[in-house]
Amino acid sequence: MAKKTPEERIREIAREVSDAAAPYIEKAQPVVEDVKSKAQPYVEDIISKAEPVIDMVKEKATPVAMKASKVAQNAKENITRQAARLACNEEVFIQYSDHEIRTTDLVERAKADFYSRGNKPGDIDQIQIYIKPSDNAAYYVVNHKETGRIEF
Repeated sequence: MAKKTPEERIREIAREVSDAAAPYIEKAQPVVEDVKSKAQPYVEDIISKAEPVIDMVKEKATPVAMKASKVAQNAKENITRQAARLACNEEVFIQYSDHEIRTTDLVERAKADFYSRGNKPGDIDQIQIYIKPSDNAAYYVVNHKETGRIEF
């Protein structure tokens, strides 16, 4: 006998429960129909009284929904523009005399110089780079305190 999968076992149990419940469902059916027929006039009365309220709510909610839709559309457009800006691949090069260097390389070299002085990567909260082509160098300031110089 092959072992049944959990799905097969669940289907088997569901069939057993359905079969066991069938006589009770059959007995309850006339009672359910009687309750439905007796409740029908009340349901119709509630629906007739609710319709004007529903119409009023729709009337008042429509301008609010339209405004919310416009706000959502503007937010979507702003997010799309922001995502496009973030996805843009940017490179900035500095060319001076016979030198060319990317600004990202300057930042990495400044960090490497800072770390070579015994500092750890977690020590940098902020770094500013000042490029001075006349010196063929860039100067950096870490956390508004420590300074250094890197050559082009």
